[in-house]
Amino acid sequence: MKVWMLILASLSYSNAKYVDLTYALNNATVLWPGRQVTFNTEIEARLPDGTWLASKGFCIPEHTSTHIDAPYHFNEFGWTLDKFPIDTFMDLPGVCIDIYDKVHKYENGVLSAVSNYVITKEDIIEWERKNGEIPARALVLVRSGWGSRWPNRDEYYGLPEELRTGTPRPVLEAPQSQTTDLNGPEASNLNFPGFDATAALFLTSERQISGAGIDTLSIDSGNSKTFLAHKIFLKRRIFLIENAANLHLLPAKGFRLFAVPFKVDAGTGAPTRLIAKLPDQKNDV
Repeated sequence: MKVWMLILASLSYSNAKYVDLTYALNNATVLWPGRQVTFNTEIEARLPDGTWLASKGFCIPEHTSTHIDAPYHFNEFGWTLDKFPIDTFMDLPGVCIDIYDKVHKYENGVLSAVSNYVITKEDIIEWERKNGEIPARALVLVRSGWGSRWPNRDEYYGLPEELRTGTPRPVLEAPQSQTTDLNGPEASNLNFPGFDATAALFLTSERQISGAGIDTLSIDSGNSKTFLAHKIFLKRRIFLIENAANLHLLPAKGFRLFAVPFKVDAGTGAPTRLIAKLPDQKNDV
């Protein structure tokens, strides 16, 4: 009887409490065009006394997979990552604004996407009419549904047909190879949803948020050339989360968020473990 009680308690704890909103770091990670990662096995061997020893190495850009942007990323006078007190990222009120149905439309029975849809001030106000005002210190996440394309690089970039490689989703064991540069044709032809300036200004001037995030490669839409949302948020010391995963598992509100970045001295950003603590269902009945 005691064994079954322990099992049930364990299942209740794991099912109701936490959601991982983070993509794993591996060779299938989708990077900004022109960036590269390397993962290698340094040692996997049994020592003379029989002890097993394994160690792997990796080299990645700061802005890789699910990650945080620090103000210095787009503001030469802004804070680097190490300047933030650690409690800036801990136990934040969570908000998830779902724009999936605005991004994805059915036409003649075929699902299509509004590739560069931008979330506006009006979208946020619409959310607040249904859910109440965004609380102070909140980390505001936007679910566009783009995460369903991860880790298919062509799909996640939203590349036009002429730039697509036609290759299937990457194999995890194969090194990721990217031959483009940061200003190459792929970087100039990205298409995915993001924030527009009105949303960024509203959240930074009329709400007291701690951070903003989205399930795409950038907080700005793919076709942005001026990165206004980045500039507005980061000038006001609002940290940003990009490539958030599993946002479809979140409610609109009532959860807590923990965004724990790598501790990078003078970092412009860092890979981040983003975790949601869901409300206790027993207390919500």
